[in-house]
Amino acid sequence: MKKILVLFTGGTIGSATNDGIIDVEQGGKYAVVEAYKSAYGDEIGFECRQVLNILSENMGFSGWEKMIHEINGIDRSQYSGVILTHGSDTLAYTSALLGMYFRHFDIPLFIIASNKPIGEKGSNGLFNFSSAVELIKSRKYKGIFTLYERVMLPTRVIPADTCRDRFGVYGYDGFNDFSVFSGVSENMLSRPREQLFHDDIAFKNRIMLIEGCPAMDFDCFVPNEDTAAVLYSPYHSATACTDISEGKSYALTEFIKRCITKNIMVYICGLKRKVPIYSTVEEIIKAGSIPIYSTSAAAAYMKLLLAYNQHEMPVKKVMGTDLFFEEVKFS
Repeated sequence: MKKILVLFTGGTIGSATNDGIIDVEQGGKYAVVEAYKSAYGDEIGFECRQVLNILSENMGFSGWEKMIHEINGIDRSQYSGVILTHGSDTLAYTSALLGMYFRHFDIPLFIIASNKPIGEKGSNGLFNFSSAVELIKSRKYKGIFTLYERVMLPTRVIPADTCRDRFGVYGYDGFNDFSVFSGVSENMLSRPREQLFHDDIAFKNRIMLIEGCPAMDFDCFVPNEDTAAVLYSPYHSATACTDISEGKSYALTEFIKRCITKNIMVYICGLKRKVPIYSTVEEIIKAGSIPIYSTSAAAAYMKLLLAYNQHEMPVKKVMGTDLFFEEVKFS
């Protein structure tokens, strides 16, 4: 078996607790690898690289650029697989980006995190790491996956709640859907996928993400010169306020029209491909918004960020392509 490449980016899995404060260890120690060797032996060869050393809430455009550059430079013929350690706070966003960008990856790359620093009581970091190692050893999967107490498609991961630290899976019915990849067969995952993005990427164009809430005053949102597009994340039925009786600034439809006059397109994520639809949804689409069907807000945001910063395909084609199972297909 070839060695496993471990890419460290910081996060809780690379942190320690001192005087009640959790922060990344400045030395960038590979604690989870040492914990694995202590628990399971040293038969597997690990190559470790420190790509970043930050808490993931501080993740930004330069961090994503560094990760993409590092992964682009991997000679995949030299490794059985790759494990990328990451903080849990922004795990869903990085997972979606890497899943779509590296859709063609022909060896397994697992993105993992931890709820507590390695070695602390109740930490799941070693479990997540050792699970990734075992799956790489099994040679069962290839491609990009997120592993946090279970294996998930990276483009379907929903950010964890702030109470119980549990990640959701978009389109997954926890009561009735017991498939590991929420409706995507392992046969589909094993098929070769065309590489669409060949170059490193610079995130110069920004996406404004607006999470819907009642009585939202859209005049508070002012796109600047770097704003390439706006993504609106609607209510459960893909609805938003279109009523101007409280004032035009409270209607999404009016905001869409203002953005279009500035040549900024507004996308709406999570719409369902079915009829009938609510009258408000019809109004939102007629106002000129572009629907993104059956895709989580996190995945839609990262897809737009990728689409507006790559130069190999028209934006419309990127957004119309299911890059890595981000669009949930309902029967």
